[in-house]
Amino acid sequence: MATVYIAPTAQGLGDGTSAANAYGYSSLDTAEADAGNGGTILFTDGTYTFSGIQAWNAGDFADMTYKSLNRNGAYLFGDTICRQILVGSSTTSTVKLEGFKAANVHYYSNFSATTATYNLITHADTFEDGPANFGIFGSSNHGQNHVISNSSIAFFPDNSTQRLFFYMQGASIDHCSFFIKCPNVSANGITTTGNRPTATNSIFMSSNSSAIATTALDITKCTNCCVYDMSTDDTSGGTDNIFVDPQFVDPDNGDLRLRPTSPCIGAGTAS
Repeated sequence: MATVYIAPTAQGLGDGTSAANAYGYSSLDTAEADAGNGGTILFTDGTYTFSGIQAWNAGDFADMTYKSLNRNGAYLFGDTICRQILVGSSTTSTVKLEGFKAANVHYYSNFSATTATYNLITHADTFEDGPANFGIFGSSNHGQNHVISNSSIAFFPDNSTQRLFFYMQGASIDHCSFFIKCPNVSANGITTTGNRPTATNSIFMSSNSSAIATTALDITKCTNCCVYDMSTDDTSGGTDNIFVDPQFVDPDNGDLRLRPTSPCIGAGTAS
């Protein structure tokens, strides 16, 4: 178990022993091997460009943490929509991603009976385009447990059928904000393949009822959440939820901070 450093390009000695001597991103396999079981890879500030499926091979080890050295300092950018991070292929590991800022990157795994934890992720798809059958979070083998917390996700799909989540068995969402902008997607065009996640203390806002429909999000599995369908100004279901505009600062540009007047501030905290 060790901590090693990654930069967009190698720095200093390029031996991964410090931020000043970080491995280049092209040496990620070496960094993973040096970090070993229970290791941490710290991504220094800069832009990490994805041009295809990126194999983050945490599944070769018992546990692995990928973390931005400074929150939002490491920027993961897919040069085309729906570039994927495949976070391992093991059946026994826990993989953690924390503190990244990202655009046009979707979080997928290809391993089963394992937990993938996403914390403090700030994500905004900047392309209003993308292939069908993809989601922001998903598992290719239908066995993944996801835990998503303290994250902000803006998703701008534009095709006729999109997956918000893809086979997220046992998934949970806590203290997250989602904005799904889909003006050109027909009714129920936003779906979820497999189980819908449970959600607590989170906000889901959509420009289209299809992203709020049970095909995408099971509101009965939401507790103390704010769920708002901009197209109808109302929805229903769930436990102790509210269904009014959460008043994001600038959701079209991925700014999902709440205005001081937001009705979601403090929601669910009353005894």
